[in-house]
Amino acid sequence: MQELAVRLGESASKATTEAALLRFLSSRKLEAEVVEALCVFWIAVQMHRYKASQKLAQSIPKPTILSNLLLESLGLQTDNPINGLEEVTESFAIPQDFKGVQGADLPRIFHTTMVNLEHDSGFPFVRQMAFEWSVNSNVYPDAPYQGDPWHFMRPLGDGFIGHISSRAAIRMISAYLRTLSVAEEFWSMPSELAEEMTLLALPVHPSLALLRPLRPSWFPNRTDFDGNLEEIEAAVHSLIEQAQTERPGDELIAFTSPIVISTERCVEVSAVRWEQITGGCIEDENLAEHLKDFWSSGQMLHGYAPEPLSTTTVLISPALYSVVDNRSRAWPLAMPIGMDRLGYLQHDLYPGRLLLPTMPGHDLIEVVPRNGLLEVKSDNETIADLYYWNTGWGPVRPMQFDGNCGTALVSKGKAYRELPDVADQNMRSFYFWRVRTLHRKDSYEHFKETLKFGVIFV
Repeated sequence: MQELAVRLGESASKATTEAALLRFLSSRKLEAEVVEALCVFWIAVQMHRYKASQKLAQSIPKPTILSNLLLESLGLQTDNPINGLEEVTESFAIPQDFKGVQGADLPRIFHTTMVNLEHDSGFPFVRQMAFEWSVNSNVYPDAPYQGDPWHFMRPLGDGFIGHISSRAAIRMISAYLRTLSVAEEFWSMPSELAEEMTLLALPVHPSLALLRPLRPSWFPNRTDFDGNLEEIEAAVHSLIEQAQTERPGDELIAFTSPIVISTERCVEVSAVRWEQITGGCIEDENLAEHLKDFWSSGQMLHGYAPEPLSTTTVLISPALYSVVDNRSRAWPLAMPIGMDRLGYLQHDLYPGRLLLPTMPGHDLIEVVPRNGLLEVKSDNETIADLYYWNTGWGPVRPMQFDGNCGTALVSKGKAYRELPDVADQNMRSFYFWRVRTLHRKDSYEHFKETLKFGVIFV
């Protein structure tokens, strides 16, 4: 999408690229396919000052609430009616394949959202989505489940999973979008709620769509993040020191990335900086063991967007009591961002890769894309940058890993960890790190997982 958007922004290639993309868009057969094509134009407008013409709005074969939102954000008129809407009958039986693909070919969140809407409203959202799913199977009658992902995974053996971009996923997301249109048309769903729900079907998160891969110069060259705790700690310590050397005066707040990926051995390294008020009841040597559930706690930073498709994401700074661990009197200086405006084509980034500053006690924090990075701002001052890069890129990834990419959150100065309205106390900082190692002797075996945790005081 980004590379096509670049061509739309260059005068030499604009005309031919635009014509080809408009032909491509007008030939789309499913609602989600239309949205994915529209995102190319949207990215071009955001990054390359491309100006969309009304031809774009006239080339939409399968309009939805979401495609209309995208067109409106491009300043285009949206008078395309959503045709052929039909309420599901009471006699309709949900097909078995509708249930079978949930959690396999696509995330369960679309089905779960329908279940919740049905519970709150009493309208048959789930049956309606199943009905739309059965109808759109006729769009590609020869291959409703296009392709054989195991063609790519089978030679690698067990322990790998593919990316969620199958035709079954596109069909289900299209059914989800059609169901919201039915709800607005026949069940009096408020337009504001329909627009909010439709954002779940965004292929790319508006703030993350403009990220460009940039691996930091201090990315570790060492691959020996295994052995005993002392050896691993030395490797993690070296990573932290390299980052600080490259950015004097700044601090590495969070890092998470695969370091090694092969069919026999995969290594993933994560580290988050923490602050601690001394006097807790957990001894230093037991601190890592005590905090190890942090990686799977599910705690996330909540936020919102000023407008549905705004590239700015506003984070709500949590209160200190909500993030502090009472027994150790410590709290993380970064946590994962929430799942709003998900971006299903960017699932490699969720949930554990997007770590952003917690900044308890501060006002709202803005996250904005700039020059391929994410800038984190407080009171209009940039306090941190988030880098993203690809690593171990391919059609599959190890099942236990969050994704085939890495991220690093690096501060600009130290304002990100200042606590307003908190009296000076005896405080110290440490990095809580985790190294996940997957290993097997033969490719037909399952991976055995080893998790090691540690703390480095700074």
